[in-house]
Amino acid sequence: MGRSFFILLLTLVALLTPHSVALGADGLVINSGIHHLRNAEPREWSHFPEIAEAAELRIEFELESPEKFSLMTWQQKGTKQTWSAFLNEKELGKLLRDHNHLEFGLRIPDGTLREGKNVLVIKTTSETPDDIFVGNVQLHRSPATLTSEENAESLLKGRGFRRDLPEMTTSLNLTALEAESEEPLPCRFTIIDADSGAMVFIGAESSDEIAVREGVVYTLNGQASFRLAGSKANPRRYEIYCGRGFEYGLETRTIEISGETDPVALDFTLRREVATPGLIACDPHLHTFEHDRHGDCTLTERLISVAGEGVELAISTGHDKHIDYAAEGDRIGASDWFTSVLGCEVTTNLGHFNTFPILPGAKPAEHKLRPWERIFENIFATPGVEICILNHGRDVHRGFTPLHPDNFDLSTGTFLRGETLRANGMEVINSGAQQTDPMELVGDWFALLKSGHSIAAIGSSDSHTVNFAIPGQARTYLRVNDEDVSKIDVDAAVDSLLAGRAMVSFGLLTTLEYDSDTRETSLSVLGPSWTTAETITLFRNGEEVRTIRLAEEVGKTAGTKYQTRLTLKDWDARPGDFLCAIASGPGIAEGWWPMMPPYQPDKPDYVPFVMGISEALWIP
Repeated sequence: MGRSFFILLLTLVALLTPHSVALGADGLVINSGIHHLRNAEPREWSHFPEIAEAAELRIEFELESPEKFSLMTWQQKGTKQTWSAFLNEKELGKLLRDHNHLEFGLRIPDGTLREGKNVLVIKTTSETPDDIFVGNVQLHRSPATLTSEENAESLLKGRGFRRDLPEMTTSLNLTALEAESEEPLPCRFTIIDADSGAMVFIGAESSDEIAVREGVVYTLNGQASFRLAGSKANPRRYEIYCGRGFEYGLETRTIEISGETDPVALDFTLRREVATPGLIACDPHLHTFEHDRHGDCTLTERLISVAGEGVELAISTGHDKHIDYAAEGDRIGASDWFTSVLGCEVTTNLGHFNTFPILPGAKPAEHKLRPWERIFENIFATPGVEICILNHGRDVHRGFTPLHPDNFDLSTGTFLRGETLRANGMEVINSGAQQTDPMELVGDWFALLKSGHSIAAIGSSDSHTVNFAIPGQARTYLRVNDEDVSKIDVDAAVDSLLAGRAMVSFGLLTTLEYDSDTRETSLSVLGPSWTTAETITLFRNGEEVRTIRLAEEVGKTAGTKYQTRLTLKDWDARPGDFLCAIASGPGIAEGWWPMMPPYQPDKPDYVPFVMGISEALWIP
C-alpha cells in the first residue's frame, strides 16, 4: 500500500470576495478542522487514537487576489519532531516544537501565493514517531507590528525564531497584586481560548518588563498590556489565569472579546498559599537559547520567567560556558526577586553534570575528558565549585546512559568497570526531561544512599524555554534563611545541599524532621489549592513501609495538606536507617501550568503527576 494512501487531501475552495475582505483580522479560513497526523508507527502515546488521519496534511484552496495575504496561521499540538510547512512547494518555515496546544503563524513571502489553485503541505522528514494535531488554517492580510524592526531582529537572534501573528484590535491591561501587601509582584498570565483550549496569539512582544509567548505573559512588575483577537462577527471567549508558581494560588477570569475599541482592564490578587519559612526555592538547571543555541529563550526572558515562577535561587548552567545572570538581573530589576549563582553544565561524553558555585572569571571545566576520575578532578578544580549534580541520569546522550544497567548495578548501588561517582547531588525529577516511571530515578537514588554515597535528591526544570519547559516547575527546597531572597547566603545553600537537607518539589512539597528528644518524626505535605495529594508513601532504607491515602478534601487543601507525627516503630526503623516520604497525585495538563511528557519515553503510557520528595532523613 503506497504512502500516498495515507496523505490527507482536503480540497477547499475559498474565493476571496469584497465581503470577505471586510472580515479583516478574523482572517480567511481555508480549513477549519483539526487533523491528527502520525509520521511513523507505532503511535507515540497510548492515549492517541490507534489510527491517525494521515502521515502529512495537504490542503488545496483557491484564491482570486493572492496579493492581499502575507500571513498564514494555524493551531498545533504535540509537535515534538521538526515539521515544516510548504506553500506551493516553497518552505514557509517550521512549526514550533512544543507539546502545548497553541496558535502559531508564519509569514508568506511575496509571490508565494497564486491566483487560482494553491497547495499547503505540512510534513516531517523525521522517522521518529510523532503524533501531532494541526488545523484551523487561516490567511491574514499582514503580520502585526509588535515592536521595532531593530528589536525584532535582536529577539530573533536571541531566541531563534520570529513571532508572526495577525493584527488584533482589543487591548487588555492586566495587573497582579499580592494580597497582603497590595503591591505588584512578578507573575505569569496564561490566556487560553475558552472553546478550543488553545494558547492564543498575544499582541505584544517581549521587553525588559515582560516575556511573551503565545498564551503566556510573564511580567516582572505585575503589569501586562497586550491585544487579543475578537470581533462582532466572530467574538471570542478567553480564560485568563494569574499565578506565580508553586507557592501561590491561581486566580481565573473568563472574558469575551467582540471588537471593543476601549481597553479592557482586569485586576488579579495573588495569595501565598504555601508558607515556606526557612526554605528557599532553587532551580539548579537553567538555560537560554541566547547562549546555548537550543530552546527559545533570551537571557532577559529567562530572568523575567524565573521571577514570575517564584524561584528564589537561580543557578545559571550554560552548556560548557559561564553565563552570569547578575548584571542583566540588576539592569532590569529582576535581582530584587531572586539570587543568581554562576554555574555550568559540564556536558561530557559520560554524562552531564551541573556544577556551582563558580568564581567569576574562572575557566569552564574541560568537557571532553574521560574517564569519570579525570572528569570529576577537573570539575572540582574549577575555582569555587563545591556542588556537582548528575543530570537526567537515565537519559541517553552521545550514546551513554550513566544509570543504565550496563553501567550501574541497581542491586548494589555501585558502578561497573570500577567507576566512582563523585557527584553530591542527582536529579530525580527533571520537569523538562521526565522519566516514564517517576520512581525509577528515586530508586537509583535510594540504591546510591544504601551503598554509602553522600548524595542529595534534586528537582530542576532544565528549562531552555519560556513556556515549553516551565522554569522552576520542578525545584529543590533548601534549608536556608529566606528573609531577603535577593541576598540569599549562597554558602549556606551549598552547606544545606551537601548535608542532604534538600527536598524535591514538583507541585507538592514533603518535609520530614526528626525530634531526638521524643524520637519521633514530623511529616508534612504542602501544596497550593490547584494541586492534589492522593498518597504518601513511606520508605525506610529505600524499601516501602506503608502508604497513607488521603481523602479528596484533604488532598486539595491549600497550604498544609497533611501533617502527622510518626514514631520510629511506625517506620519499623532503628538508628542508622534513613527515611523518606513521597507524596504524589494527579498532574496538570491544562495550559496554565502544563507538564511536559517524558523526554525519552521507554513505553507509550504516560499519566501526568505531581510529587513531593522529602530529604533522606538519617536516624542517629
